[in-house]
Amino acid sequence: MTPGERLRTKREERGISAAELAQRVGRSESAVRNQENGTNGIPATLAKKYASALGTTAAWILYGDNTPAPVAPPELTVLPMIGPVQAGAWLALDDSSQDEPTLLTATVDRRYPHAPQWLREIRGDSMNERHIYPGDLAHIVDASAAGINLNTGMVVEVTRSRDGGLLREVTLKEVEVTPEGIRLWPRSTNPRWREPLDLDDGSGEVEVTVTGLLLTTIRRFG
Repeated sequence: MTPGERLRTKREERGISAAELAQRVGRSESAVRNQENGTNGIPATLAKKYASALGTTAAWILYGDNTPAPVAPPELTVLPMIGPVQAGAWLALDDSSQDEPTLLTATVDRRYPHAPQWLREIRGDSMNERHIYPGDLAHIVDASAAGINLNTGMVVEVTRSRDGGLLREVTLKEVEVTPEGIRLWPRSTNPRWREPLDLDDGSGEVEVTVTGLLLTTIRRFG
């Protein structure tokens, strides 16, 4: 079939007259018929208009090609691994800080193009019911920069600051939104982890912040 024959076939399949198609694409009826019968060719720009009006693609009209447009591959880049996160009790960040984080190749979550993303190695078993295991890498996005509204079931990175910010601790927990506020739970087969996270150490000088949303975990073997 020629491009004109494909154009006429698709138009007739859709039950659209040549005059109606001409009106949709801003052409005269005679111009449409001349292209259908092969008297005149179909420019690519006009093929796109025909395709939009007929629910097909310009490639099909011009070449008979039904191949869908290729899907863009995931964007690979490097993300900083800024230290471990405890799926269990609080982990003091100062005990494992790095001046220059290790950079690892990972797939950036393009839903949050302007929010920082990072990796942490998971320690502890308090989230193994969510298939989050020791040694996995947690891929996390900055909750504030991403504009995250917390909902029940989300897994988040929580940071607790004490002593005026001199001591920072971090952990990973599941969110429960209740009428009384947000509760943060372990989800573990280990009976040690059954109670919601204790956010206050009793000093009265504790600041607790949800610093990140867990996007995914990356399983590491060996």
